[in-house]
Amino acid sequence: MTHSRIFSFAILVFMTTGFVGGDSPPGDASLRADLKYLSSEDLRGRSVTDDTIRVAAEYVATRMKEIGLKTDLVDGTPFQPVAVMLQPQVGSADNNKIVFQSSEAKDETVQVGLADGMSPLAIGAESGQVQGRMVFVGYGITAPKLKFDDYEGVDVTGATVIVIRKEPRLSDPDSPFDGTRSSRHAYFATKVNNAIKQGAAAIILVNDPESVSAAVKEVGNQIEREKQRREKTLEQIKLLPEAAENSRKALRQRVVLIAKTIESLEQELVKAKEGVMGLAVAGPGNPGQKSIPIVSVSRDAVSDLLEAESGQSLAEIEAQIDKTTAPASFELAEHTVDLQIEIKPTVADTDNVVGTIPGRGELADQTIVVGAHYDHVGMGGYGSLAPGTVAIHNGADDNASGTVTMLQIAERMKKSLSDVDSHRRILFIGFTGEERGLIGSKHYVDNPIFPLANTAAMVNLDMVGRLRDNELTVYGTGSATGFDPLVDAANELGKFDIVKVASGYGPSDHQSFYQAGVPVLFFFTGLHNDYHRPTDDFDKINFNGLTRITDIVSEVTLTLATDPQRPEYAETEKSVQIRRQMTAYLGVSLKNEGDHVVLSGLVAGGAAEKAGLQTGDRLEKLGKRDIATAEDVLSFMRTRSPGQEVKVRLLREGKTVELTVRLDSRPDG
Repeated sequence: MTHSRIFSFAILVFMTTGFVGGDSPPGDASLRADLKYLSSEDLRGRSVTDDTIRVAAEYVATRMKEIGLKTDLVDGTPFQPVAVMLQPQVGSADNNKIVFQSSEAKDETVQVGLADGMSPLAIGAESGQVQGRMVFVGYGITAPKLKFDDYEGVDVTGATVIVIRKEPRLSDPDSPFDGTRSSRHAYFATKVNNAIKQGAAAIILVNDPESVSAAVKEVGNQIEREKQRREKTLEQIKLLPEAAENSRKALRQRVVLIAKTIESLEQELVKAKEGVMGLAVAGPGNPGQKSIPIVSVSRDAVSDLLEAESGQSLAEIEAQIDKTTAPASFELAEHTVDLQIEIKPTVADTDNVVGTIPGRGELADQTIVVGAHYDHVGMGGYGSLAPGTVAIHNGADDNASGTVTMLQIAERMKKSLSDVDSHRRILFIGFTGEERGLIGSKHYVDNPIFPLANTAAMVNLDMVGRLRDNELTVYGTGSATGFDPLVDAANELGKFDIVKVASGYGPSDHQSFYQAGVPVLFFFTGLHNDYHRPTDDFDKINFNGLTRITDIVSEVTLTLATDPQRPEYAETEKSVQIRRQMTAYLGVSLKNEGDHVVLSGLVAGGAAEKAGLQTGDRLEKLGKRDIATAEDVLSFMRTRSPGQEVKVRLLREGKTVELTVRLDSRPDG
């Protein structure tokens, strides 16, 4: 864009290219039908943990067969089995419990189980039983440079150690432990590694008061948000016309799901108040940390135990350590522990779905892969950005859009290559487990159907359904010599505003291939506010844009399949910033003037006008970012969300003015 152009789109007056949802032209009927089905309520968000992932896989396989792809590639089927390791689950109550026993009176015992203040932690061993003595070691810190060692003067060899989370004087800016910021001594891994090094046989972790308060507040906020969502849904039901029975049924189902979410959160709130940490809160752990059982126990249970031994409660001991910045460790001479845990690893059996157009002639032994993941995040939980919400995450854009585009490309390639004497094989793959860490694509790379050495390129489609401002991002343009002009040539008819990113890395399935030495191109229309939320729905898809993206990717794929010159792999930067659509609204027009940018217009009632900005103001800073061009403003706004407050520094009639703007939501029109 030239410096003389007045910017009047995106964060400014927003003029979008194409149509969205119900305003879109009819387009390709099969593309629309495929996407509507894959993002339907019936498929419950296509999670690898749900039976519907098999239904989605069967659908993709059936469509491949209808298109005419060869689908007998894996033992006569289109399914390449993939085992997806899931988050571990807590075992039975009988195998997860702690018994504290008085050494003096053998009949005096206190049992703590899953229902009343105990949880195993996945950072430690998956199973085990430890009996014997206990040692309280404060925060479990050994810091020679700070002359602080909780293990000094106590022998923990073979003992169960009781360790407080975080570190002393956490809210004190003068704390030797890096002030109010957590030092490495506060990390779970540091504490666990130190305990193992000292010879401990098991660890009882006790939550600190600040973490307990934060957890209680967070869960409480989630409950309040869900209650508000329930009220809004009930209001929607009241406003529906009598004939809208299907909508009423769907909204009532949503109310039921919200009620279940609230019930689950209320149970979580009880545990949060007790200070019991969840199974995964400390992370999965590494092999060295898996050598001993690690559990979270309620603050009350530990406090009662410590008070019986020392006459001081847990809170009093914490206050003493904070005051003196000195360890207060001691062996529990009057009690022993019998600790037992069981954590069950879980595996989801799922499939990559594969179909191919066989090659011909001199290029027949080489392969082009066109891929898109068909899984999503189901009803929420793992991967969801709507924490605590139990609702169908339909994943229309992520990634039903990429899956149906892949199928459309397959149909076009089948026709385009029918009369071509020499072309590469095209392998179409619907990947599973992408949302769990690119599992399906990694599995294919480790177990290729056709040799990777003969795989010339991989084209990835992930979130291509929400074209806005005519902006299409293509990653991997530097991953092979010739990819840059290839994309430009394909775009001569498409006329997209292409944003090229040279790197072949990034959080989608193309990265698996690039790391294995295969050049890649990744097509993407940008992150948005519905990403990994229940609101990523069919009616928000830009079908006009999706059809145009199908056109350009089909052109790229055809060239890759037929060009006698094989793409030559090239190294690129690993650091990649995933491009985000602009969702926040400033409400201004901008004009570049030499080395600075001025406001050339204001939207009536917009965020800028309400904050006091004026036409003719020269922008100097947004937040901490220096502003010299309109492009700087656009780049800054991509990182902001509606409702955020932004400090603005500007020059007005020779004087510096500082204002605060509260950003609005971007209009859809």
